Amino acid sequence: MPGPLAVGNTAKLYCLRLIDRAAAETSGDFRIVDLGCGTGANFVELLRRRPNVTYVGVEPSRRAAEEARRRLPGAQIVNAPAYDVRLDPAQAVVSFSVLEHVVQRARYLEAARANLRPDGRVYLNYDSGHFVADADLRERAKALASQVLARLGSESRYRARVREEDFASLVAAAGLRIAEAKVFNTDLKRLYPLVTEERRAAFMERWLAFELELNELGIDYRDELASIFRTRNFVLEAD
Repeated sequence: MPGPLAVGNTAKLYCLRLIDRAAAETSGDFRIVDLGCGTGANFVELLRRRPNVTYVGVEPSRRAAEEARRRLPGAQIVNAPAYDVRLDPAQAVVSFSVLEHVVQRARYLEAARANLRPDGRVYLNYDSGHFVADADLRERAKALASQVLARLGSESRYRARVREEDFASLVAAAGLRIAEAKVFNTDLKRLYPLVTEERRAAFMERWLAFELELNELGIDYRDELASIFRTRNFVLEAD
């Protein structure tokens, strides 16, 4: 029986299901480029399900890249910043919880466009919950310290809020367009660790269904809502 595509995060589950469906509907090779793959944990189950998927992960951290190679032995893992990586174009370019840690965001989105096939899609989400007014004081202090270090040339721990207006401008400048915009990860995310192991799969289904319904209510998202919807999620296409 197949395992879950993602746990504890509805934005990732939603995107992985879209990618899984696209790969299933492709008769030949389906190529994924993951710009900031971390340890590769997000794609273990999808790669197990879809032997027609070619996965390339790009990760600047040497330690995380080594772990990704161990976890995804059939994948190609590139240990480098995403900014200047140019690979064979992919049907899916992925960026999960990365953009808020990127200093040079224009270059990063240009790389996403450069590695995308004309008919492909970028699946991108970023976290805003760390940066809201009621966030934990320690988290806010870490964010401020990381921004100071980035100005001194150290980008590895950087984190800064992605503002809605800025993101739209960056997307357009990179030659992309927003095909879909959603919000995910309400405070139900805090309940997930409290749910017993045997009930977590059912909880994920109900949690995702609930948040998909919220996206149909016509709520006009703005930065001030990050305390309610902690993850912003986009599907981008070539413009």
